[in-house]
Amino acid sequence: MSRASVVEYLRSTGHPVTAPELLGLPATCGGGDGVIEHAAERVYSALMDLDDERVRRVIFDLYLAGRTMVEICDRAIATAMHEIGRAWEAGRIEVYQERRAVEVCSSVIGELRRLRAAPLPDAPLALGGALAPDPYTLASQMVELVLLEAGWRAQSLGIGHPVETLASAIGAKRPRVFWLTASSVENPEQFAADCRRLCGAAREHGAALVVGGRALSEGLRRELEYHAYCDNLRHLTSFAESLHLARKAGPTQDGGAAG
Repeated sequence: MSRASVVEYLRSTGHPVTAPELLGLPATCGGGDGVIEHAAERVYSALMDLDDERVRRVIFDLYLAGRTMVEICDRAIATAMHEIGRAWEAGRIEVYQERRAVEVCSSVIGELRRLRAAPLPDAPLALGGALAPDPYTLASQMVELVLLEAGWRAQSLGIGHPVETLASAIGAKRPRVFWLTASSVENPEQFAADCRRLCGAAREHGAALVVGGRALSEGLRRELEYHAYCDNLRHLTSFAESLHLARKAGPTQDGGAAG
């Protein structure tokens, strides 16, 4: 039995974890309460203390308690990182603290990713990433994670891409969904033009372009073309689920909000 299968069994049955380190989990996890309501505060505190193991313990306690990837990413990791971003912008924390927090969260997301069973070969494909010069990796990593949990063959292409190569990926791989994260936009006009190009490529090849991210203000969104805008990962998985169900039912048309 694979490690992913063992962990999933423990999650689904509520069986106590007696030796988490044998599964590659934090040695002290499994004894927490798994309460989501104050998880972001605990993650934020551990990140500010540079306590990597405490971050891992909080996250894996949530996971072992049966919390979904959407809950963990939206309500713990993303909420904590948004607060860190605000603190950095206000000058309350140093750059090294923000950068270290990104590294730790990225590592934990990678661990969660490795605990997921491989998607079915015939599962719908989702690809995505971020345009240059957006330097933030976490958003796309979290999208990949939650879509994997939702039963998609999700693959993050990473960050810093010119629009031409993302359009090429859509044409070559023919995903059902292509996501574009925007944590930082330096040139709104160029970003809007790039979105138009990606939306055109998606439309041509039967994909739905989904956009989201903290840099997409209401004013900027009005200038964009897309098939769906998602405020959070829960909205994304709901949209993906609607496409998945429509695919099973027969011929589809892209849903979502038109930009």
